[in-house]
Amino acid sequence: MSQRFVFFALAVAALLIAVLANLAFGATRFSIPDILGALFLFDGDNYDHFIVVYQRLPRVLIAVFVGSVMAVSGAVLQGMMRNPLAAPSILGINAGASLFVVTGALFFGLTSTGQGIAALFGGAFGFASCVFVARMAGQDRNPKGMPLILAGAVVSMLYIGIANALLLASPERRNDFLGWITGNINHVYADRLAEFWWIGVAGIVVLLILSRALTLLTFGGEKAASAGVNVAVVTRVATIAVVLSSSAAVAICGPVGFVGLIVPHMVRPLVGAGLVAVLPACILVGATVCLIADMVARMAFAPYVLHAGLIMDLIGGIVFAVIVRRYYLTPNVRKSL
Repeated sequence: MSQRFVFFALAVAALLIAVLANLAFGATRFSIPDILGALFLFDGDNYDHFIVVYQRLPRVLIAVFVGSVMAVSGAVLQGMMRNPLAAPSILGINAGASLFVVTGALFFGLTSTGQGIAALFGGAFGFASCVFVARMAGQDRNPKGMPLILAGAVVSMLYIGIANALLLASPERRNDFLGWITGNINHVYADRLAEFWWIGVAGIVVLLILSRALTLLTFGGEKAASAGVNVAVVTRVATIAVVLSSSAAVAICGPVGFVGLIVPHMVRPLVGAGLVAVLPACILVGATVCLIADMVARMAFAPYVLHAGLIMDLIGGIVFAVIVRRYYLTPNVRKSL
């Protein structure tokens, strides 16, 4: 029995346990028979069934969606750019989507659907801004190293800062978005999930189809082209899929950060560097990590409830520092920069 097979079996089991735990634990605890009864024999007059189906189940679905999409997007960005720090939260996608949602809602009165569409354009704008700044700073038509990461950090801080400033200047709408902009997995966003889930799923499917070609791209454009990969087409299609799927996740519950950064680094030592295996592993582990973060946010300081985005930022900040030290601050790497 191979290590990879064992990993996937354990990852599926961990995901199922995390789903059941999220459905079972909270202010009210439910047994597995209670959960199964609510899911398969729903009684509208049963208050416990109502809590499971209309409050906890949407949170589970949102966490699974966001964790999977962000983890897969991070793995693809790290592979295409050959940069271990690449992720939607680092490269301006999350921040751009957040800025466009807030701006659209405050200045144009966009509804939920309109805000989701704005997030798609905002994610593309944020990523394009990051690449533009990196090119200007490094004078490189194809930035991939530290200039790209620094540009992404600057762009992300700028756009999130502007979004927060707009909210602080609009007291009447502040409460509507202050929770969302920190990354809030909440059942109240179930309608947004129903509207935009297909974009994230379509993006993941496209990336899975391209996983072999994307793996070859990690060895460099020339080697990939020599193996028959249309580098320009694959890169563009994969980038569009990443940006749109990540932006759809932001549209639903705000910028849940660092899932795309940390999860690929968690799975590669166990399944190898090839994206054919890494992407399915990221789907499972990303969903599980997001479920655990949401459960910790709900229960760690009960009866107070935190936002899952804050938990992910705490964990991700620590992991970000470790990755920077490992890849950029070791003696051998410093000499090559």
